[in-house]
Amino acid sequence: MRAAERATGSRDWGAPLFREPLAILTRAIRDEAHLGDLGVPRAERRLVDALSARLQLNAARSRDPGIAHEEIRHPIFVIGLPRAGTTFLHSLLSQDPAHRSPSTWEMRAPSPPPEEATYATDPRIEETDDALRFEGFLEPELQAIHPFQARRAEECNFMWEQSLLSVNFMAFWNVPSYTQYLYSTDFTPVYREHRQFLQHLQRRFRRERWVLKSPAHSAWLPQLLAVYPDACIVQCHRDPAKVLPSLSSNLAALRRLFSDQVEVSDFGMARLQADSLAVVSRVRQQPGVADRFIDAHYLDVQAEPLAVVRRIYAHFKLPFTAAAEAAMTAWLAEDHESHSKGARHSYSLEQYRIDLAELDAAMGPYIRQYGIQLERS
Repeated sequence: MRAAERATGSRDWGAPLFREPLAILTRAIRDEAHLGDLGVPRAERRLVDALSARLQLNAARSRDPGIAHEEIRHPIFVIGLPRAGTTFLHSLLSQDPAHRSPSTWEMRAPSPPPEEATYATDPRIEETDDALRFEGFLEPELQAIHPFQARRAEECNFMWEQSLLSVNFMAFWNVPSYTQYLYSTDFTPVYREHRQFLQHLQRRFRRERWVLKSPAHSAWLPQLLAVYPDACIVQCHRDPAKVLPSLSSNLAALRRLFSDQVEVSDFGMARLQADSLAVVSRVRQQPGVADRFIDAHYLDVQAEPLAVVRRIYAHFKLPFTAAAEAAMTAWLAEDHESHSKGARHSYSLEQYRIDLAELDAAMGPYIRQYGIQLERS
């Protein structure tokens, strides 16, 4: 906290929401995470950056009371199982000129609020790429799994970092006590701070609506809808037998950036994801919410992405303009070319000691409820 105060020149910490999770997280990092020589400075930089963002946001809000009056209308949230095409669909929807998605750089260093005129050339872009490089996120292994880059649209959990309640931390570090605390926390205050973050980011650069994304929203969907009652939800689906080993591979690669002691397993994800899906199922069974949701199956998105996009727009009664179609078509071509040149991400159930029978027992209700297309040979 002192390092963040020195970096920003501010001591305005705002609401005390972050203090307890910060204490629990730092204790867990010290006692459980087994950080290596690189892991310690990398973790410290990550936390100082998150705390600095918090200070910057609070200071900017004090200087400009108008930030608090910014309206967030009908945001689109892409949720669902991780590794089920959420990043692809989120990036695709973000190409619409009417849409705004938060980039990595503006979530890491949000203040002053980004300006539309200098959004593509802001010096914080290079600073953020330097930070990602220092922390190891630009390593080829990770780029093949989830491409990190300052300019890329990223997940809401990167905004949650300034609240010190984020699934990012349990992904980066083996911190079981923090993970248990995280999943027992009421996320309503986190979503309030998330909303404040969006108000800040759009103060000088706004579009018609936000397009946001995180698989982790599933676990706290009731709290999301309490803060964003007009949210539009796109739920991505994929065979858990493909999702779990891919997710395990992703987590293993992330944790190796910070620790030399990374055990091979599913990292408890089968149970956590099954529990999160059960939350979504309960919410979707409530009266009057069916039209707030639409499903996007991985194989359908990969086969005909624009057809799925048109269906999403029609469901939420949004205009699918020629400009949106042209921008998405261009992005699809670029994405296809980059994937054809990039490294391939390979993984298997056996590699991460995932028992298919146990996985189907945990995920069976989900597979049956949504008619999940299986991808098994």
